[in-house]
Amino acid sequence: MTKKRLYLGLSAASMLLLAGVIVYIWLTFSRQDLGVLRYISFLAVCVVLLALIVVVLGYAGIMFSLLADKDIKIFKKPITFTLSLLYPVVLWIGKLFRITQDKIQRSFVEVNNQLVQARQGQIPADRLLILLPHCLQVADCARRVTIDTNNCVRCGRCDIGRILDLCNRYGTHLCIATGGTIARDAVKKLRPKAIVAVACERDLTSGILDCIPLPVLGVTNERPHGPCFNTQVNIEAVEKAILFFTQGGKVNGIFT
Repeated sequence: MTKKRLYLGLSAASMLLLAGVIVYIWLTFSRQDLGVLRYISFLAVCVVLLALIVVVLGYAGIMFSLLADKDIKIFKKPITFTLSLLYPVVLWIGKLFRITQDKIQRSFVEVNNQLVQARQGQIPADRLLILLPHCLQVADCARRVTIDTNNCVRCGRCDIGRILDLCNRYGTHLCIATGGTIARDAVKKLRPKAIVAVACERDLTSGILDCIPLPVLGVTNERPHGPCFNTQVNIEAVEKAILFFTQGGKVNGIFT
């Protein structure tokens, strides 16, 4: 299993890179008489330095939240800024070290999940949205549940029926999306207070970043037949994620 420290370590490297950019700009332009360019470079240094300060605060907030397993409200905005800003830099640095995107994204999802679990509070079940990928449905099924989930006859050939049973039992909303646009439209329409999302590492990461600051618990799907084809999911993990939000308490061992 990919550890949280992978994403945290690459984030620290990203901050060092930002610091290096500041030093480079300063040393390159500050000692030269370039007229207006000197003032532009000074402004650029100030902007990058300000971003770095916020990122450092956000990174500190992430570390404190993970170590204390507690939401630290004063760091909330710096944390969201840090997650959004550093992510593409983290991917770029990971590529330099030949670390696969899947590993980085899985580590990111684990960091996000623990940050969400550190938050306290209970939400009504009807304000919770369960987002599923359409590839959970077996490819040769004639009943298209992306149009209407009531089309599912719960035959047991895929995990859709079992998750529908969970949603009916707990009273949560469900959306089976064929892409990011449909998922975003569902979020805008239902305006949930939290989301439980099932997807691959790439889609989970992009979805979490799109939904910031909305809390999203990500459950990585299983792909025994390859990506985007007859995928599966740990039903127990989905149920525990639902219970975390609807019962307002911590549930250990939610994700695999």
